[in-house]
Amino acid sequence: MCGIIGVISKKNNPDFQSEFIEPLGHALNHMEYRGPDNKGIWSENGICFGHRRLSIIDLSADGNQPFQSSDQRYVLIFNGEIFNYQELRSSLQNLGHTFNTASDTEVILAAYAQYGKEFCKYLRGMFALVIYDRILNEIVFARDRLGKKPLFIFENEKVILFSSEIKFFHAFKNIPLEINEESLLNFLSLQYIPGPHTIYKNVRQIKAGELFSYGLHQNQGKSSTYWNMFDHVGQRKDIPELQEIDKLLEKSIKYRLVSNVDIGLLLSGGIDSSLLACYMHELAGKKVKAFNVGFAEQSIDESGYAKQVASALDLELVSLNLEDISIDNFSKSIFHGDQPLGDSAIIPTYLIAKSIGEHVKVVLSGEGADELFHGYDHYQYEKYYYGLGKLPFECAGMLLNGISELGIHKFDRIKNKLHSISSFRKDTGTSRWTSILSPDLSKQFLNPDKRPTGNYENQFDDFLQHFKRNAGNLESSLMLDLLTWLPDDLLVKTDRMMMACSVEARTPFLDHELVEVVLNSSAHFNKHPFQSKNYLRQLLKKKLPTSIAETISSRPKQGFLTPNHKWLNSNLLELSSFLFSRDNLRNNPYLNNEKVKQLWEDNNKQKPGTNKRLLWNIFCFLEWYRQHETKFGFK
Repeated sequence: MCGIIGVISKKNNPDFQSEFIEPLGHALNHMEYRGPDNKGIWSENGICFGHRRLSIIDLSADGNQPFQSSDQRYVLIFNGEIFNYQELRSSLQNLGHTFNTASDTEVILAAYAQYGKEFCKYLRGMFALVIYDRILNEIVFARDRLGKKPLFIFENEKVILFSSEIKFFHAFKNIPLEINEESLLNFLSLQYIPGPHTIYKNVRQIKAGELFSYGLHQNQGKSSTYWNMFDHVGQRKDIPELQEIDKLLEKSIKYRLVSNVDIGLLLSGGIDSSLLACYMHELAGKKVKAFNVGFAEQSIDESGYAKQVASALDLELVSLNLEDISIDNFSKSIFHGDQPLGDSAIIPTYLIAKSIGEHVKVVLSGEGADELFHGYDHYQYEKYYYGLGKLPFECAGMLLNGISELGIHKFDRIKNKLHSISSFRKDTGTSRWTSILSPDLSKQFLNPDKRPTGNYENQFDDFLQHFKRNAGNLESSLMLDLLTWLPDDLLVKTDRMMMACSVEARTPFLDHELVEVVLNSSAHFNKHPFQSKNYLRQLLKKKLPTSIAETISSRPKQGFLTPNHKWLNSNLLELSSFLFSRDNLRNNPYLNNEKVKQLWEDNNKQKPGTNKRLLWNIFCFLEWYRQHETKFGFK
């Protein structure tokens, strides 16, 4: 796990050293947290690659980057891990390749030399990489299938810059980084920015499963897709047996235990992490170190369940003591979030990562299980929504109102959401439940002079249309999070907060073979095993002692809840009062200052109906914008 950054000059530039190489070195120094074990820079003919290394596989200097092939034809930098590198290495040796190191880095270059631009299909892992081919005078960028590792590109007529994090483009003084108003609108609506767009107009992400090649002779780039989620939808006529899911998970976890350093486990006590604990206990070959954090607020504390699982499996349970939420660690969370990110769980995730970093470099995480096996409440809401869709909208609301009066309070939330989603212009699938407001309603909080004409609705609707080629309307909607919320919120949170503390997080539920089997079976999503993670519940009952298995498997989804509204009015009050002050809002050209100020005043008056999620989202943007104005320390 590492950090990468680089520059490619499109034109002869006599000031290349001072204008780009020196700032790149400065950025690498600031990127130390992504890789404290080594720093490397390689430069030639208007190209410069920089790398920070967190040593996980082959801890020797042989694995340092930038890495050149033995024949000097290729230069590589990459961030991530290739979990199948040992078997891939063996197959490449059988084809005549020789290896001088024990690193997965060298295996990537050999795979590229052997398979050309098909090489990513042979890689099983998480990665963002850049390869320079000296003979073809071509540079290749690629990102893993699910978008676990980030790769941003800035391009204009003179230069291409790339980086693991968007903030490091600020190190280059002559690069214009203008805020993209459409991305800001999307952020206000969703709490994250859907890729490949970013908060800056001239910066994009390499997409998950994308390979982008740039020919230096032609000054021209070309994108292709080596893995496409839509290709795997609805291809299977039968439903997977429990044993098949079991074998796929076991295989995935076995791959993710490959390391030359100790690997721990994030153990919340929920279904996903408890199941990972069972597999690790079976496969690790030594006592598993599991990390858990308790919270004073009982409604969000799961530590009691984690202790039961650890006791049943004889795990070494490390109870983490988190710092109090403070202005400092909130600001650092926003800094490391990189782009605006309104997911309030970034703060405890950052604090957990700080504590874990004192013990291990690598942890397994349960990210992705809920998206694959429909563990969130909003998947149930979507089923209700489609079930009521045959009724006129007003009738659906009246029906839900009647149900609410019978005492089923969860339907109150569904009823209120039904009214709010009526302002969407396009079908946005499950995001209708997780969004804060529709784009039309969010626009009210933007400066009228800065309101864009477009938003994410067309993009999400387009995704749904692709899913619907081989799946029904509901099934298509249930898959949407895998392309949106997962890579652009949840995996961003995991990567940035963990790497901020030099910790690598591995996500076994997002092994591409397991994802493909689930996508292939999408026509069966309404069958019992797919309902609210029943596959995972049944596996847990097989692997844990009966007494604890029943308790954990029958638990409802709890989620990483945070009392962010309470923070605004207590621990973070000094900062929130400043950011929402008239003077500060007056200096922000992107927001409708009067609307935002009114929202803040309604909050202070505890006015019923105040949109607290929106308030938190704007709070996060205001702090991000404050740091943007200082160029994240590069001013």
